Amino acid sequence: MGTSFGQRLRELRDAKKLTQAQLANLCGLGESTVSFYEGGKREPNYKILLTLAEALGTTPNYLLVGIEGHEDVDWWGKNKTPPSVELDRFVLEHRNLRVFGEPLKEDAKGDIILALQSAWEVLKQKRGKRHK
Repeated sequence: MGTSFGQRLRELRDAKKLTQAQLANLCGLGESTVSFYEGGKREPNYKILLTLAEALGTTPNYLLVGIEGHEDVDWWGKNKTPPSVELDRFVLEHRNLRVFGEPLKEDAKGDIILALQSAWEVLKQKRGKRHK
């Protein structure tokens, strides 16, 4: 059986060496609220989920469903500018990406890159026509 939201929340909090009170303070919550989340008695709304994810250095997806890969994308969901990297390289190198909420299968990554390249060329042509 997989881990729950509450279990993942506690594991990440423990990994950061934070008490429930410290995490609650960082997120503007009551300590009992964090306790309820970890115990599976409550789940946060989306705004609080984002705040928890940011405080714990992870993504909302990881907290909710345990999608791995949060460690290797250190800027994701943290109001940081990502490092300069080509989009195709990003798609190829990162696992567990999602497109419109659906998991992106490894064998479909080439198709996604081709679609992005095609869309980019169309956009460049449209922009060029507007500036003439």
